[in-house]
Amino acid sequence: MSRINLWIALLLVSVLLNGVLIGAGAHRWLSDDGAGRVSIRANAADAASVRGFEPRNFFRALPEDYRRPVFEQMEGSREEVFALMRDLGEKRRAVRVVLTAEPFDPDAAQQALREAREARARLEQRTEALILDAADTLPADIRRAAFERALTRPADRDHGRRHLHRHEGDRDDRERRGPDAPSSNDGPDFD
Repeated sequence: MSRINLWIALLLVSVLLNGVLIGAGAHRWLSDDGAGRVSIRANAADAASVRGFEPRNFFRALPEDYRRPVFEQMEGSREEVFALMRDLGEKRRAVRVVLTAEPFDPDAAQQALREAREARARLEQRTEALILDAADTLPADIRRAAFERALTRPADRDHGRRHLHRHEGDRDDRERRGPDAPSSNDGPDFD
């Protein structure tokens, strides 16, 4: 082996050794489970397992014996909730109009999106308040089970079925209208 080849070989070994040491250090740093990181990871895992509060799932989880009294208790606020729902629908329609208008106005789009977000927040807050008031009348085990269902992610298999079903419907719809026609679901979804 010539002198130059020896130096090249030593340089390669040094580079490889540095790479291994840097990789091991990075792995240790990234997987360090100090108190702060454990807390962050636990919070992230909890957040990943919750998709938000789903009132429909809360009501579906209630046994029929409890569901009817809860609905009756909430009946007095029905018009208020429907008004909030109508307002949200109007705001979403306004968002669609502003986002598809020519020329595009970013300021108007930002305002329309903010108003829709605020309308959605008002509806969610009122609905949640009504549900919490009604939940206070339920036995602990029934209430706990209903809230668990309202907060838990659906099983991956359920998501896969819904996702597959939605796309199969798009495909059938496109076949009826032609391959180049836009889907009835094309465009923004503001849910």
